[in-house]
Amino acid sequence: MKGILIQSLNSIWLAIIFIGIPAVSSLRLGTLQISSRPVWHMLTLWGVVIALGFNFLVYWKWTRTKTDRKMCLRWMFGYTFLGVTFFAYSEKWIGFKWLKELLLGLKGMFD
Repeated sequence: MKGILIQSLNSIWLAIIFIGIPAVSSLRLGTLQISSRPVWHMLTLWGVVIALGFNFLVYWKWTRTKTDRKMCLRWMFGYTFLGVTFFAYSEKWIGFKWLKELLLGLKGMFD
């Protein structure tokens, strides 16, 4: 039962990070954009930090079985990878121009 709860809460939190935060941070009033890109980056990174803290707390305090502990560790590694990648992207250390060109090329092949 704990495994289902861990999976569902993490999945909901990922949806909030990937769907909710960009929707909230791109708030517009007519043609005026109220929030900025750094706000989106900060909120996303804080969402990842909260998820890491939650999974660590669950791992440390409430899990007793090996499967639940492994599940929490997988989620922690996943959030760590997501946070590091997003931070590197927001600091412009990495770019995904190659992915954009690949997807546009594939789209051109099928049009």
